[in-house]
Amino acid sequence: MVMTRRRRFGITAALVLAALAVAGARPAVAGTTAFKVRLQPVTLLYYFSAIDLTLDSTALARLATPAAGTVLPAKALTATATGSGLTANAALVPKAANRMNAVQLTISNAWAVRSIGSARGGRTTVSARFSSGSRATLGGPAGSGAVIILSNLSVNPNRIAPAGLDPAEARQGALRMRLDLSRARSAGSYGTATIVITATTT
Repeated sequence: MVMTRRRRFGITAALVLAALAVAGARPAVAGTTAFKVRLQPVTLLYYFSAIDLTLDSTALARLATPAAGTVLPAKALTATATGSGLTANAALVPKAANRMNAVQLTISNAWAVRSIGSARGGRTTVSARFSSGSRATLGGPAGSGAVIILSNLSVNPNRIAPAGLDPAEARQGALRMRLDLSRARSAGSYGTATIVITATTT
């Protein structure tokens, strides 16, 4: 009886091990998942919180100096007696020079954008305006009454093909405006105007 029980136990154990071996040999189950990424248009705008522009003496002198210079040819004069003195009129007439009421200012690399647009015809549109309207007035030193008038503000370029968000793909642009310096009679600081730059990508 003992031998019979041992044999039965051995047969049962063998069957269990065989079943486990068969179960472990089952093939892996696999499935597939379709994966997509959807990007919406996006724009990153780089700009300065403030720009402090210096017009130094050299730049102003070159701007205001006539092409022919400020030295005029020699001139012969005849004096006239006026009581106990003499007078003479040289009749100097300054030569034509750049008008100071419409000076074009271009600030290169004043802003930049990185953007992603739509697959077909995507573009980034950039614009600039004064918060005060079409013009802005920069007040001069206190009590001077001097001002600089800004107008005709624009950007260049104003349309850009989106090139992606990689930093190397940033597209830079300029601010352009007209300065009226005809009433800027005092040296010193003139301010302040607020410029609003807007970039939109479609």
